[in-house]
Amino acid sequence: MIRGRMPRIGYVLLAAVLGIVLAGCAAAPSASQPKSQDDLLTAAGFTSYAAKTPQSLAYLKTLPPQEIVRHRDKSATRYLVCTDQNSKACYVGDEAAYQRYQNLANQEDLAAKKRNVKEERWDPEALQLWADSQTVLR
Repeated sequence: MIRGRMPRIGYVLLAAVLGIVLAGCAAAPSASQPKSQDDLLTAAGFTSYAAKTPQSLAYLKTLPPQEIVRHRDKSATRYLVCTDQNSKACYVGDEAAYQRYQNLANQEDLAAKKRNVKEERWDPEALQLWADSQTVLR
């Protein structure tokens, strides 16, 4: 009589263990963590720019942290983003990089303040930042 019950108990235990394992897998957090603003800017094609002069550093301090500033000059529109107010660096991108960033930020559901243009400026310093960031790549 014991022999007849042993296989059934084994199947019940196996089913219980499989159920617990499957429930654990379903409840486990996703392996992909939300991407930071820095990661998204880099993936979108923004160039990281480190201030090299006191004037550049002073200008970076005027930019709102984690918000996008659009800079328009005669020939093009550029976007500047400082992800940390205490940093000596910012990200500089063109219109194509901004559009890619918008798509990535929407996919990641990044907060609106971090994905939309905060303000618009025309600053000679921003034009110089763009020029400097492009010479580093060459």
